[in-house]
Amino acid sequence: MTPIVFELYANLERLAGEKECRIDAGDEPRTVADALALLAQARPTLASSLERCACVSGDTIIRRADPLPADRRIALLPPVAGG
Repeated sequence: MTPIVFELYANLERLAGEKECRIDAGDEPRTVADALALLAQARPTLASSLERCACVSGDTIIRRADPLPADRRIALLPPVAGG
């Protein structure tokens, strides 16, 4: 079973205490949204921040309704503020 790997940046990395989070999910998640729901369940400290994050696969922003990337890797980019 290949885990889903979430790459965490900025405040997500700080909240999780690590740069990557691996979730063993089998074949259950079919969409990015399904994968995010599993991450929120496994890591409740991240749950409230996930809905504001951009999801990226490779160098492409992906939507939550998109299928889970074939490599099962999703980078999570929180919104940036400031100038």
